[in-house]
Amino acid sequence: MKKLAVLALILALAACGGDATGPKTPSVSGGWTGTVMEAGSLNLTLVETSGTLTGSGSLSAGTFAAALTVTGAHAHPNVSLTMKSAGYEDMNFAGTMTDDRTIAGTLNGSGFSGQAVTLRR
Repeated sequence: MKKLAVLALILALAACGGDATGPKTPSVSGGWTGTVMEAGSLNLTLVETSGTLTGSGSLSAGTFAAALTVTGAHAHPNVSLTMKSAGYEDMNFAGTMTDDRTIAGTLNGSGFSGQAVTLRR
């Protein structure tokens, strides 16, 4: 009987040995697309390394297009990005991941002021 109790205890402890860190934080790495002012599009490719974001992208509307260099941070659920393009003022995006495929936020700088943008994978 003692052997059975010891075996049951070992099995119970082994079952608890899963991932004790809780749910995994979704990564921001990958491609993201958003609509800016109904006619424009913001396309980003981001790489996340320990909460630091780097990447590239483009902002386009009609015949206008600008290449972007992106840096930022992800402290889940918050995402902040700085987007730079030669000849233009920097743009800043502050958003919140509402799920692992959506970041809702606002765009400021380079002519934008509190412009709502939702980025989607």
